[in-house]
Amino acid sequence: MIDLHMHSTFSDGMLTPSQLVENIANIGLKAAALTDHDVVAGCMEFKNAAQKLGITAINGSELSADYPNVSMEIVALDIPDKYIPTFMDRQTFMINERMRVAKERVRLLENLGMELDWQKIAFDENMKPRTQIGKPHIVAEMLRKGYIQNWEDGFSKFLNKGRPAYVPKNEPKAAEVIAFVLDNGAVPVLAHPIHTKRQGKELFELFRDLKKSGLMGIEVFHSDHNAELKRDYLAMAEELNLMASGGSDFHGGAHPEVKIGIGKGDLKVPDMILDVILERKITSADYYLNLAKYI
Repeated sequence: MIDLHMHSTFSDGMLTPSQLVENIANIGLKAAALTDHDVVAGCMEFKNAAQKLGITAINGSELSADYPNVSMEIVALDIPDKYIPTFMDRQTFMINERMRVAKERVRLLENLGMELDWQKIAFDENMKPRTQIGKPHIVAEMLRKGYIQNWEDGFSKFLNKGRPAYVPKNEPKAAEVIAFVLDNGAVPVLAHPIHTKRQGKELFELFRDLKKSGLMGIEVFHSDHNAELKRDYLAMAEELNLMASGGSDFHGGAHPEVKIGIGKGDLKVPDMILDVILERKITSADYYLNLAKYI
């Protein structure tokens, strides 16, 4: 089995890239991708640690993307090493944008009467500046100060869309993100379709529209997808001749129910998914039929 979606301390994960690799080795995964939000800064550490343990490491990043009335992110998979510098240039822009958003979120929370320690949010336990600041870092400080009782309260009551400390990011258009991924030699995959809040015909039309922009795959296997959703997404992928991808979306901390490799306990991402992504094409006539066995 493999896991092509996970986050480290370089975005909003709670484990370093090296610690992720240790966990991957302990459960026997053959390959994994580090897909931090809008950054690739942890890919080198991840790959070096994986090579020492005989694990195939895939360069990746989960990129913010704007699409009308849809929550969307595009996962760039198998980023060639030679294009990492280009992704680093984009990373700088997005880190600055995420910093703006984080400071505004904290300001809004303070307006609600919360006294939050910015140092605890912006620096890790070793007083090292975080590469970027995400919602989990703010929620962790809210928990520490006793303003909320659990992780979910921080998101659902304060930081999510429609809540008092929600701040939208300025994101590039989805078509631009997909073009950027393709131009830099990687495979663009729509992350967790369930989060788009679309289903049925509307979701299919979304997939088809994104394919026109160059989308190559969709994340069929994900911790938030039940068996019915996986079957639906796989069927749509087959009709549009899109690759399937999958991963736990592991963060740790904020989502303790999600485990590396197995998601919420029943996730199985087959090796053949990575084989197709690395080849950049579907070569087996039984590709979708074989994937269905893992649902």
